[in-house]
Amino acid sequence: MKTTNQYKIISLAIALLFATQGLFAFDPQKITHKVVVGYHIGATAPLSIPREVRSIDSYWPQFTPQFGYNINYQYNHQWSIESGITIDLKGMGVRDKVKYMYTDVIMDENNIKGYFTGKNETTVKASYVTIPVRIAYSLTPTWKLRAGGYFSYKNSSEFSGTVWDGYIRQTDNKDILNSLYIDVENKNEAVFDFGKDMRKFDMGVSIGFEHTFQNFKGGRFGIYGDMTISLTPIFPSDFTGVDMTMRHMYGVVGLSYKL
Repeated sequence: MKTTNQYKIISLAIALLFATQGLFAFDPQKITHKVVVGYHIGATAPLSIPREVRSIDSYWPQFTPQFGYNINYQYNHQWSIESGITIDLKGMGVRDKVKYMYTDVIMDENNIKGYFTGKNETTVKASYVTIPVRIAYSLTPTWKLRAGGYFSYKNSSEFSGTVWDGYIRQTDNKDILNSLYIDVENKNEAVFDFGKDMRKFDMGVSIGFEHTFQNFKGGRFGIYGDMTISLTPIFPSDFTGVDMTMRHMYGVVGLSYKL
């Protein structure tokens, strides 16, 4: 079923691209096609650091490339419309100290919910099929600014980690005053894995630029950069394993090649 859904979304994206190309076929000289290769760096986190997070001790990126195809219609001398389809990998790792962070962990094969105080380590990995839709404005023949939105379908995801060097106040109803005190001493003694609970779809906004090297290889090569922020949290509203509203916030830089 998962593979069938992937084929459906990819087929739909390709159909939309060909439909767009057919719509503007009356003036094919205004249409350009590009392949893009980029790299993401950023975080999957709340928009602001919550009070439960007392310090961030370390951060590391995952392997997060972008591969894709873009189609551009030059509406007039300065304005253009862009779309396409990309494969986007997003992710990061973080180690921090928290105080009374509500979570849901597995410890000694038991499911324990409650407020944790101590050290936390989280790894996030997710891959998406993405359709961007942007409006671009040409500042010069080689530089353009662009802004718009994107819609992504999740292909795979991981949100896992461990807590240690602290304690959990166990409670099912968030009544911390009448909770059970449980020590958590060793790393990987209490773990969590919420990858399967992440939303299937993600949508958000983006803003960025593109620069074309006109004097190199006939202007076929260029560089680009975009900043994207999710409008939809990565977990549904009824999910309680992480008591924070977390979003994807990533920048991507890369190379483009005009076909």
